[in-house]
Amino acid sequence: TDLRRLELVRREFVANVSHELRTPLASIRALADTLEAGAIDDPEVSGDFLNRIVYEVDRLNGLVEELLDLGRLESGRLVLDYHRTAPASLLGTAVGRLQEQIDAAGLTLEIEADPKLSPAMLDTTRIEQVLINLIQNAIDALKGRPGARIEIAALERDGRVNIHVADNGCGIPAENLPRVFDPFFTTKDVGEGMGMGLSVCYRMMQQMRGGIDVESQPGAGTTFTLWFPSFTPSLES
Repeated sequence: TDLRRLELVRREFVANVSHELRTPLASIRALADTLEAGAIDDPEVSGDFLNRIVYEVDRLNGLVEELLDLGRLESGRLVLDYHRTAPASLLGTAVGRLQEQIDAAGLTLEIEADPKLSPAMLDTTRIEQVLINLIQNAIDALKGRPGARIEIAALERDGRVNIHVADNGCGIPAENLPRVFDPFFTTKDVGEGMGMGLSVCYRMMQQMRGGIDVESQPGAGTTFTLWFPSFTPSLES
């Protein structure tokens, strides 16, 4: 029974990866064929098509990176580089990298961080990766919604730091909440990705002695909370 279950999981994994690779590859081929057929001589059309090719290549690269991260996390081969970090500084860095998209989507974004937050032992690159994924998902889910807003807050409670990323979007149906961290589970309510990002985030936070939770109310919005221990000398080892 266990062998059959593992074989089923393997087949589903291969099928999902194949599907996710096939879509951007087919788009790139169609765009390249159109350019080769003569569209490349039209500057306006060729510029648009080349931008779309770059977008699809970025999607492929993102999928490959997420697959590699997931593989390293599952096998315990992901090496983390811990540093004593001020959590509040991470928020501005993550938002700064997405500011163009936030402005382009016409979103309001608010950041609130307790100035007395304790430091934490974190891999800053990886925690920023998690934050960027959550904010990116919120941006994607809010596109085209009037009055759309993202709120990011950092606070400390009971010896741990909590960072909330909340939006006032359509929310996630209750039946989908238990699956949002599953590999390849996709729903428009948590962005336009390929279903790998949240799964990687979930496992990455576990690796950093923390976690990630989600709360949502249909029609009112969604809040993702990532948490990790505040600094203690024992965490330096």
